[in-house]
Parts: sequence; C-alpha cells; structure tokens
Amino acid sequence: MGKTEKIKSTIKETKYCSILAQGKVFDGEYTYCIEKVFVKELRQEEIRFSLYKDTLNQVERYIPRSLDVTEKEFLELFKEAVKHDVFSRELLADLRTELVKRRKGANRPNERDEIEHEEVGEVQEEVEENEE
Repeated sequence: MGKTEKIKSTIKETKYCSILAQGKVFDGEYTYCIEKVFVKELRQEEIRFSLYKDTLNQVERYIPRSLDVTEKEFLELFKEAVKHDVFSRELLADLRTELVKRRKGANRPNERDEIEHEEVGEVQEEVEENEE
C-alpha cells in the first residue's frame, strides 16, 4: 500500500484515520464494512475490514474485533465496496488477473505474462465501465 496525500472527501474522521469510502452490508444486528481509510500517522491509504453495531449511545459504533462473514456475505460486501469506490482500478484489474489465472489453472507467479492480452483488456474495460 503506497503512501499518498489525503485528497478525497471524508465520510468520518477519527484520531486514527479518515474514512474515505465504505461498502456496507447490514445483517439486522451488525453492519459489515470494507473501507478505504487514510491512516494519519502513516500518511497512507489502506483497506480495512470492519464491524459496526448500533447501540443506545451511538449509531454504527465501531466494534474493534475481527470480521467473520460467510462467502455469500463477503461477495455482497465486496460488490458494495466496488460500487462505492473502495478499491483502485489497479487493484480490481490485479484481482481479475488472479481470478483468470486461477480459472486457467495457473499456479506459478510468472504465468501472469501468459494470460491473453485480450482478457486483460476486457478487465480494464469492465473497471472503466464501473467507474462511470
């Protein structure tokens, strides 16, 4: 995760970070999130998986514990994160490349070069369409 200057609008400020983007899923009790945060001390953007719960004192209070979700919940949360620009174009393209490699049965890191150029172009087109 590269260092960067904070330039995006902020959803919420804390002492630790600024929340820049959020994909959320509510299950009736908890709100699961994938967030793009700007960590103030490190001066860099990071991806955070987080958990919130409504309490008597606060709506969506941050719960500092691990986020456990089913695969179905993860997929729904991932879609929300993509929809709300939590991930960079580059990360989405790299994820797509890894999935294509997996589908083709590629196991070695150097096989990335063997993926057809056409498929990588399709990934870039999909990412650009999602940005619009």
